Amino acid sequence: MPTELSPGLRLLLQQKIHVAADAYARSGRDVQARFPSGWSGAIETARLLGNLPEDAIHWWAEQPHGHLLLTAGDDSYADALAVDEVELRGVARLPMAWLLDESARTLAAILHPLDHLLGCGGRADGRWLSDGSGISPRWQQVGVQIAALFALGYGATEVSRGDPHAYLAEGLALALEDQRQLNAQDPKLERLLSASLLSNGFWHNFRAESDQKMATDED
Repeated sequence: MPTELSPGLRLLLQQKIHVAADAYARSGRDVQARFPSGWSGAIETARLLGNLPEDAIHWWAEQPHGHLLLTAGDDSYADALAVDEVELRGVARLPMAWLLDESARTLAAILHPLDHLLGCGGRADGRWLSDGSGISPRWQQVGVQIAALFALGYGATEVSRGDPHAYLAEGLALALEDQRQLNAQDPKLERLLSASLLSNGFWHNFRAESDQKMATDED
């Protein structure tokens, strides 16, 4: 995992990663021994995403929705949440204590907003990428394939076999940490992720298409 934050990760840290007001004080001595402040935990959260393509990180940081909130214990996902008197949409809440072991569970929780954004832009009533949706034809094709793979029941845990969001999050988290292990466990998902969410070329082409569409819409 990279130790230095890339430009994209620094932007994501500034725009998308937040710390609940009481998160650090209530997280216990182990957390406080590891991190000198809540913001240090936020930096660690960004670092865990360092193996995503840089274009993916930049794109995520630029979206209006899709946030991460460090908490003292809440690990739920919120379609909308007030943070520092600002309403945020598409918010994954992550206990700071989870950052101590850097487990697959931790990284999977961090990845949920990306799934939501790629499916519908983070709308509260929208379908996620892993539900079979997509914000563009390119991503729609990926979403349909993920939904079909989920239906095969190859998720590694009981949760991922029953929830498509967990299926993609756990699979993508494993791919970022140990792609060979995912290939042994779920080779079709590994091949799909390698050609899409983990592909620099795929993201570069998607962002170029988005920029072109934006320019056309403005004319």
